[in-house]
Amino acid sequence: MSFYEEIAEFYDFIFPFNNAHINFVKSSIEEPYMAKKILDAGCGTGDLVIALADMGFHAIGIDDDAMMLHKAGEKVKNETRSEFTRLDMREIKRYFAAPDFDAVLCFGNTLVHLSGLPEIESFCKQVRAVLKDKGRFLLQILNYDHILDHNIRKLPLIENNIIVFERYYKYDDINNLIEFRTVLTVKESKKIIENTILLYPLRKQELNKALKKAGFTRVLYYGDFDKRELKEDSLPLVVEAS
Repeated sequence: MSFYEEIAEFYDFIFPFNNAHINFVKSSIEEPYMAKKILDAGCGTGDLVIALADMGFHAIGIDDDAMMLHKAGEKVKNETRSEFTRLDMREIKRYFAAPDFDAVLCFGNTLVHLSGLPEIESFCKQVRAVLKDKGRFLLQILNYDHILDHNIRKLPLIENNIIVFERYYKYDDINNLIEFRTVLTVKESKKIIENTILLYPLRKQELNKALKKAGFTRVLYYGDFDKRELKEDSLPLVVEAS
């Protein structure tokens, strides 16, 4: 069972829909939204795709996890401007053959689940290939410069009435990978789900080179979705590239 398949049932309690994501997209894309097509790579349970569709965007969500997409499909009722497809994000250029999108989104630290810098560079090139000339690549990962330079071993605890979600980092400096270990506790049943996955700790300089190599000429960095200044101790790293 995959890392995210095991927590899919509780995903919306761990990472509830964030209006800041919508506001960031709106601030980066001009109206009218009805004429705009968006791809969300790593869409999870689909809340962002559905919200974008409700605003008038033609929104397509892709994810490689079948259970996540099942949850997304359960939320879709009669609206027709959202679509969900099971697809590996490394295959977007093959699947979407033409430069058809006004924006590609990749939030939730999804990018660093790729195996390393070559795959990240390839994905950035594929994003550029499926974007229209004036399209935007909107991206969010964690600020791995801060995490590595200050030896951050634990991310902020997520807790509400339903779950407790603990997140631990262990850096392997020989292979330049992070072992990401999570412990999910379901309060009512006392069920505990533990998982581990490897992440590539992508530094800003590496990301910038990958985006430039892909053909993005204007790259803006922020410390959160409200476009605040990126600082040394910022935990999120948010990008707008065109």
